[in-house]
Amino acid sequence: MVTLSYKDFMTEVRLRLDDFSKEDLQNLILQWAGKEHPSRREDFLYKLTFKDGETVTAINRDEHLIAQIDAFAERVEDEEYVDGFGWDPVLREEREFGDESWAEEMDDLFLDTRDLLMQGDYAVAEEAYKKLFDILGMGEEGLLPGDYDITHMLDVNVREHNALFLRAVYMNIEADERMRVLYDSMMDYGYVGLTKIKLKDIRDSLDAPLPDFAAFLTDWIAFLKGKTPSSDVSELLREAVFLKGGIPAISEFAKTHAESFPKAYVDWLEALEMEGDNTSILQAATEGLSNIPSNYTIRAEVAEKLTEAGKKRGDNELKLKGLRESFYSNPLMKYLLDLYLTADKEGCFDEIRDEVETRMLELKNEERGNFTFKDLERVTSPFRERVFIHAQLLGGHYEEVFHRCKGEDSLGWSFGSNSKPIMLLFLMDVLSKDQKHSKILLEQWKSVITQRLDDGDKVDAEKYMKNMARVKASLHLTAEEEDFYLEWCKKEIGHRVDAIVSNQKRGSYDKAARILVAMAETLANREQVQTAHHLIARYREKYPRHRAFKTELTEALQESEM
Repeated sequence: MVTLSYKDFMTEVRLRLDDFSKEDLQNLILQWAGKEHPSRREDFLYKLTFKDGETVTAINRDEHLIAQIDAFAERVEDEEYVDGFGWDPVLREEREFGDESWAEEMDDLFLDTRDLLMQGDYAVAEEAYKKLFDILGMGEEGLLPGDYDITHMLDVNVREHNALFLRAVYMNIEADERMRVLYDSMMDYGYVGLTKIKLKDIRDSLDAPLPDFAAFLTDWIAFLKGKTPSSDVSELLREAVFLKGGIPAISEFAKTHAESFPKAYVDWLEALEMEGDNTSILQAATEGLSNIPSNYTIRAEVAEKLTEAGKKRGDNELKLKGLRESFYSNPLMKYLLDLYLTADKEGCFDEIRDEVETRMLELKNEERGNFTFKDLERVTSPFRERVFIHAQLLGGHYEEVFHRCKGEDSLGWSFGSNSKPIMLLFLMDVLSKDQKHSKILLEQWKSVITQRLDDGDKVDAEKYMKNMARVKASLHLTAEEEDFYLEWCKKEIGHRVDAIVSNQKRGSYDKAARILVAMAETLANREQVQTAHHLIARYREKYPRHRAFKTELTEALQESEM
């Protein structure tokens, strides 16, 4: 759900109030009063009391707010709210336990600080917010018991208060120093509340306009252009350009700075989408692909617009072009799976498969420059070993993947780029024929292909299996090849089980048991049920004292129903 800014919220409230008569408003307020919790009735009445056009609050907090925050900080530092540290069975992780009433106190202090700011006391509000953010930082030291993410303990929206704090900074500084001080404050406090605060958030934190905002935007843009390029600078600069001049400004900026600030094309495209201008989207995306360096990963997001346009129009040729460009610039599994499926429909699979493998080999042999997280916008195309493995396997080049397995470890399959688990499950799937007994095998197969990848890349298991169906349909092993691969699978699974169980890696006993049962299912699917049972019995006998492993084995067999 999108959270309305204060400005948008108040604008909508005013629009709706215009439609109410005096009687309507009275009835509405009476309805709210009737539903109010008994403990909050006094607060509700205070909301209905006015003095000089302002709401009268229960306590006049103005004079004592800083002292209250300091006293609260002292209690937190003295660990008055913490009883101890232990395991939380609900969160399934360790955390601090104790008095969680600190959250209610902090909610009140945040709201009191906002009241000060809204009354125009920007200097005190700025100081108060800094102190409150520092107290939130104590949560990382274990001094605020409760949820690991302490912002979840609060009723107030910390991000909204962060924007109000930066608004106070803006209001407190003279125009000639405003850019520098605001920028420094955004860098120091901009991530409080997890999501980075932007200029629009500051502008919309109240419904009153920021003074001299148009002139500030011009100075802000010039100031940011003079900063060392980074992701933060780029986000703020592109936003300022758009706030100042809208679509014409961001489009011109994108064309002029395609190499330095390539994400401006994404901003331009998103703005066109908001306008519903599909023709311009296609033109801007095509232009972006020509202007942005082809090895920038951000270019893949621009190419996605071609893919989306192709889907909407039913134009597979356009869709294919978008997917090719996306994978070229940023070789991710999500692009690979759609690219292979679309190429197969268009009858050009071999061409695309060769193009993919050529690109992956180029990246593998390419010298990598020094990577910096400060400028993620200009990250260049990476080589991802696991994506290459899947590309070859789904491209029908399973022999290449098989040769990779030589010398690879029987442990560490959950991370990294070990090709053994992928090859094993692929061969067991192929060798299983009718797959009558494949419950654990398919679970293991899905687990391997959906394993966590780099850069938040995710594998759509359904699309993967559609690609795999094409591979299996074209694969015709001889009886001799089947016997060879079957023996290899049994041997490698034996190595894995031994590596886990003999080294008493208890946290992985379930993995050893389930891959062993998957192998037994493969044998059963080949009408070798007796051999399958002998395989399980052999490992029960081999590890008679490893009760935990045998328990996992029994549970996996019961699930399998083999």
